[in-house]
Amino acid sequence: MRIDSRNPVAWDELNSRIRMHLKCHSKVLVYPGLHHALFETCLGLHMRFPAKRRIYAELGFGDHLKNIEVELAKKGVRLKAGMDDEFEEKSVLTYIHDFDDALTAELYNHMETLKGISQTKVFRIHLAHHMFHFNRKFTTSLTDFDICICSLDRRYALVFYGEKVNLPHLAVTELAWDQADEKNILELIDRPAEQYREAIAGFESSLPSGVVPWFDKFPYPRLYDRALVSLKNHDGAAFVELFRQKFNSAEIPLGEHAPLESVSYCRWHNDSWFQQAVTMGRTAEDLQGLVAIDGCIINESFKKQFSQVLEELNQLSQ
Repeated sequence: MRIDSRNPVAWDELNSRIRMHLKCHSKVLVYPGLHHALFETCLGLHMRFPAKRRIYAELGFGDHLKNIEVELAKKGVRLKAGMDDEFEEKSVLTYIHDFDDALTAELYNHMETLKGISQTKVFRIHLAHHMFHFNRKFTTSLTDFDICICSLDRRYALVFYGEKVNLPHLAVTELAWDQADEKNILELIDRPAEQYREAIAGFESSLPSGVVPWFDKFPYPRLYDRALVSLKNHDGAAFVELFRQKFNSAEIPLGEHAPLESVSYCRWHNDSWFQQAVTMGRTAEDLQGLVAIDGCIINESFKKQFSQVLEELNQLSQ
């Protein structure tokens, strides 16, 4: 038998224990992933300030604003990509920017924009897709109107609030949080993160014919946890699948940690990334051929395997 209810204070207690574990002075809340956290944050801001009808955003690749943009548009809230001369504090609901790219881990610098609005009462939402695992200092220096959303993995995100942030909590309080969630979150918080700058630089500088590095110069403002290359004549998902079959690698579910990954439409069925390609100085073909490789597997043996799979893929395509 069971009682069809939940513990009404489970989420609050979980947040308290996470805050203690982090030794954090800011308010910190856990959400089921960055997409959910951003959706509830934006909707909560709109509920608090319904007269503010404009959002400014400077983002990389990713679909984390897709649903909230549609829902807020129904309520008359307009989203602008980048800043413009029409900026008026009284009409701006929030400014949103990415610290790093959801797909490529490129690092973005929006300091000039942030400085320009630092003396206003505009809420500022900072999104960290991978950064929290490498450098979390940005979570300890929040101003009154800062909201910092940090992805831990596809299941969990942490949200850090400044003093002036007081938003309604919507669906997140109704979820069935339990001890398993706490264990998972604490493990993710404490998980060591490494960068493989030299191995990645060496690999990306000596690629086989038909493969080009995603980033056109070295060094580049990015997290060096992954190598990024684009296949000129092949689908990235085809390469990853052939590699998995040839070397008996396990099939990894979408969004989990994987040694190799692609963002191909064939794998993710997500066309929003391809619609963004032109605005990011890329083509849809660049993105379709993108292969991301965990830096921890890059060695001489892997380089040989990479070339073998590419050669076999070329033969299959003839």
